[in-house]
Amino acid sequence: MFFFLHILFMSVSTLLIIAGICTAIFLRKKKYWLKMHRSFNTSGLLGMLLGMGMVFLYVSGSGGKHLDGLHQFTGLFAFASVSVTAFLGFHQFRAKNKTAWRTAHRWLGRVSLLFLGTAVVLGLILINIL
Repeated sequence: MFFFLHILFMSVSTLLIIAGICTAIFLRKKKYWLKMHRSFNTSGLLGMLLGMGMVFLYVSGSGGKHLDGLHQFTGLFAFASVSVTAFLGFHQFRAKNKTAWRTAHRWLGRVSLLFLGTAVVLGLILINIL
């Protein structure tokens, strides 16, 4: 059950983060783009947190090792980079050097997307779908 919930939460979270990125890219000229971007990405980050909690419970219950492979480490890096990207995004509005913070937010967002995609592919390989 926890394994299925992990897959569900992480899949939905990845799609939410992709939707947030697409909002920033394609709807930037609309008034409401920032609220949508924040909502999608914050929801995605919370979903990732739940997904990681589910897999923690699953691995704890099965007696396995927690960080035992490339998928696990990539997923952890994806979660960390998404978390830091969110922090940078929220902090850029209060920072003195807004341009530097915004640039860091954008570049780490790109890196986060790369980690997310890699974690998804490795996860699908792990469960023999790819």
